[in-house]
Amino acid sequence: MSTRRRLLPDGWGLSLSEIQALTGPTVAWFGLFLLLPLAVVLVYSFLGYASFSVVWEFTLGSYTGTVLSETVLSTTALTVGIGLVVTVITLVFGYPLAYFLRFYMSERAGILLLLFLVIPFWTSSVIRTIAWIPILGQTGIINKTLQSVGVIGEPLGWLLFTPVSMAIGYLQNYVVFMAAPIYISLSQINKDLLDASETLRGTPLATFRNVTLPLSLPGVAIGCMFTFVLTIGNFSVPSFLSGGQGTITTLIYDSVNNGLRYPDASAMSIMLLLIIFLFVYALLRRVDITAIAQD
Repeated sequence: MSTRRRLLPDGWGLSLSEIQALTGPTVAWFGLFLLLPLAVVLVYSFLGYASFSVVWEFTLGSYTGTVLSETVLSTTALTVGIGLVVTVITLVFGYPLAYFLRFYMSERAGILLLLFLVIPFWTSSVIRTIAWIPILGQTGIINKTLQSVGVIGEPLGWLLFTPVSMAIGYLQNYVVFMAAPIYISLSQINKDLLDASETLRGTPLATFRNVTLPLSLPGVAIGCMFTFVLTIGNFSVPSFLSGGQGTITTLIYDSVNNGLRYPDASAMSIMLLLIIFLFVYALLRRVDITAIAQD
């Protein structure tokens, strides 16, 4: 056979045409539903705007007049700050959860309990977010319960429409995206390494610091990527639980909903995409996430 063949890592031989046939549908899918829409957004970000219409002429007005404006820059800083804080909070809750499911539950029970965290996603994110209002509100379940048992004399106003309610909303939505990759990383740790540390009289804390934590970093990195990206792109939590405090996603929505300013919305979307790329690049420079796919 004259067709040049390439060897996969496992030793299987595949011709170039066979590789192209296998990867072709995936490449076409990403090209049609990811790269093409992003290209359209990029093009629109360099177009003009006048009287509720897009003007087809090249301009940097959406970047110089909108993206670099004080309002957008301050809102972007707030959005990134929220994303980083939520990522840290979710990691604080997600890592112990994954650790418990991995080392204190059987493999089947751990996977089953992890799947239970997916059940809330059977409903709309808007419904899951709005559901916190009757729970955290001044006449909600928490305040009513605390008042009935005499713990507080008047409702707690800081539970709703504050950073507290936003953190709760984000945590409820994204803890599973943090815990799942960490659980996978922990599941791939060879127990012989843990036994070796114990044999060398390593304390549980030393074993965790020197063995468990370093080997679970690929899962931590992937979980942080998921959480950060989903948080700064979330629309329902800042819309319903922030009490009017906007993020960059709400500015993008307002640009389209109030005036059909597609060039401005596209420019802010490109800026948000660049922020995501920088965050992911910074993580990849520190952690090799490909280790999570190795046996």
